[in-house]
Amino acid sequence: MENNSANPELLRIARSRVSFKAHLIIFILGNVLLWLLWIMMYYIFNVGFPWALFPTLGWGVALLFHYFKVFKWNEKWVEKEYDRLIEENRKRVEGKSSLPPQMNS
Repeated sequence: MENNSANPELLRIARSRVSFKAHLIIFILGNVLLWLLWIMMYYIFNVGFPWALFPTLGWGVALLFHYFKVFKWNEKWVEKEYDRLIEENRKRVEGKSSLPPQMNS
């Protein structure tokens, strides 16, 4: 891949998606290890309480936020802001003055 001709926005999106996928794989592997450790402790030391549930839930919430940040919030927020700026620009062009709003006073 040539970085000279790469679209910087697409490159940023690709990096964030790869980062999320790596986070997901680490989450799965880490939780498999935690639960295997709990199962071993259950059968060897009779530890009945599923303590591995707490890191799984906490890490799961962090993973969920990472998912929304990468796949949902960024695109929608950018679209909303872009639409707002287009509307502001349209109103300014339709106005009497060609100066930006802060210079009209």
